[in-house]
Amino acid sequence: MNTVVASILPLSDNKNSLLPINAVERETGISKELLRMWERRYDFPKPQRDEQGDRVYPAEQINKLRLIRRLLDAGFRPGKIINMEMPALEELLSSSAGNPSPSLPNNLATDLLTVLKSREPHKIRQYLNHQLIRMGLQSFILDLMQHANTIVGDAWISGKIEIHEEHLYTEEVQNLIRQCIGNLQPATASPRIMLTTAPEELHTLGTLMVEALLRLDNVDAVSFGAQLPIREIVQGVQKSKMDIVILSFSGAYPTNRAIDFLEELRFRLPMSVNIWAGGAGVNHSRRHIDGVQIIPDLQHIRQAVLQWRRLKGMRAA
Repeated sequence: MNTVVASILPLSDNKNSLLPINAVERETGISKELLRMWERRYDFPKPQRDEQGDRVYPAEQINKLRLIRRLLDAGFRPGKIINMEMPALEELLSSSAGNPSPSLPNNLATDLLTVLKSREPHKIRQYLNHQLIRMGLQSFILDLMQHANTIVGDAWISGKIEIHEEHLYTEEVQNLIRQCIGNLQPATASPRIMLTTAPEELHTLGTLMVEALLRLDNVDAVSFGAQLPIREIVQGVQKSKMDIVILSFSGAYPTNRAIDFLEELRFRLPMSVNIWAGGAGVNHSRRHIDGVQIIPDLQHIRQAVLQWRRLKGMRAA
């Protein structure tokens, strides 16, 4: 079995352990609403009920949900994988792992997990900062971070690290990128871009990575934080005179809900304001939205900006 999934059953030592739905949401990163929807639509997960009649989930189902979450982030659709057996899911995850960039440290996985297991924030910070200085911000984001995020996510799924260690990594890498953005000169070139997420989309690392890449290109990108309702996005666009809205949807965000949100936002905003969306939650949707551009990955951000400028007859400052 591939090392990515070699320890995929971290909770199996206690087969009688049952977790409530709130704990399962924290353990897997899959929202309670999505868990209930899958239960109705796919007959999985299959929770038991406690004395109060509330849902409780056995360890083997939580382990499977962890693996499903990782595959969702890799772009797989829940309906295609949710009823597969664990060995098949493990093989699918192994086969979907991409080849790392040659610019990455040879022992990235080992070194990164070692500093995470130390639970020492300054050691994690020093390690990440060293790689940032060595690679530069653009390569750090496009090469190291995308691979490191996968390493950390797989380690969390396999039980090699705890949730708080995964959160510590996310916090430190976000702080580092924010610091880098703060050290850049003020952006002076169009387009003016709003970055945010939809309600109940808590994952902001993707939008932060986009912000850093845009700022490196002197693009006036502004983060409005997470979970903005449509009304607030529309008001922000109007008052801040935004040209583009970029939203990120993680693999744990229901695809149909993401598309519905984008359709409603498109209806509320003038067509002169572009809407771009990305992330595993929308990248593989079969539903097309007129006036919404899907950005398949971070590498396409610069290309999308250049295309916008060409259409507007502008050049980068």
